[in-house]
Amino acid sequence: MQPEAEAQQTASAGSGYLVNRAQEAIGPYIGILLMLGALIILFGVLQGEDFINWDSPKSILANNAILLILSVGLTFTLLVAGFDLSIAGVLAVSGILVGKMLTSGVPTYLAMVIVLVGGVIFGCLVTGFAIAKLDLNFFVVTLGVLLAARGVALALTNGESKSLFEYKSLNTLGTGAVDGWSYLGFIAIGIFIAAVLVMRYTGFGRMIYAVGGNTEAARLAGINVVWVRIAAYGICAGLAAFAGFLQDGYQTSANPDTLKGIELTAAAAVLVGGTSFVGGVGTMLGTFLGVAFIGTIKYGLILASSQINQYWADVITGGVLVISVGIDRYRRLRKSR
Repeated sequence: MQPEAEAQQTASAGSGYLVNRAQEAIGPYIGILLMLGALIILFGVLQGEDFINWDSPKSILANNAILLILSVGLTFTLLVAGFDLSIAGVLAVSGILVGKMLTSGVPTYLAMVIVLVGGVIFGCLVTGFAIAKLDLNFFVVTLGVLLAARGVALALTNGESKSLFEYKSLNTLGTGAVDGWSYLGFIAIGIFIAAVLVMRYTGFGRMIYAVGGNTEAARLAGINVVWVRIAAYGICAGLAAFAGFLQDGYQTSANPDTLKGIELTAAAAVLVGGTSFVGGVGTMLGTFLGVAFIGTIKYGLILASSQINQYWADVITGGVLVISVGIDRYRRLRKSR
């Protein structure tokens, strides 16, 4: 009997360990999962089979792929206790430059590589250097870059969009699909998975959390804090530039006014997903759930437009964002006691 009792005790301890690990894994996402579940139930009741079907996740992913890419990049900067308002400007000017390169005879995929590498270099040498090395205020720097980049995009085009409908490779990336699942969605998911792997399984990911969590402790541990912050802004700008390339394909044109205000929507997605404004706390999975939450709101309200004004999406998102920041503040106060 004694061996059986020991076996039962061991099994109980093992199951308890698994439960605790499951709670630790799911715990940070309980809030966003509950809100997302409530949304799905609400729109399921309002729209029935129009919402509860396989076309809904396909549409949500396709329509929010660019937002997911930008939000992943923004998560890097928030984790190092920074922020980047310039992503929408970088996206716009990159899209215009892609259009000009294509019309000048540059191959599509070479143009993609050029804007991606150019975005990373720009993010490192301009926003990253100014914020991390010169210690300038990230809000002022990135707001200035946003305005300047939008201005450059408008100046290069005289405020007019340029059709890129004849560039099939670009448009296939932006509008192509397999069984209703868009290529754009696959690209965004691939970037998301790559970011998860970097943050969880590389030394760079651990340095990102260390710098955002406690800058001085990271410096004393031998981490080059300036380099890590510059790299975070480089990644963010690179993904924004790449998103500009993909946005050209999605809308089959280069438009200097494209996606105005998406930087705030991306910020909402990241913060709603649990990333802290003060750095060092947050995950890419949380960001993904935040994008899913905002995408579900917009998609559901479009379907329910005859019953609910779809412009309430911004009101709901803004309210949830304020609540999320308040919850983050409350958690930090409790932790400091």
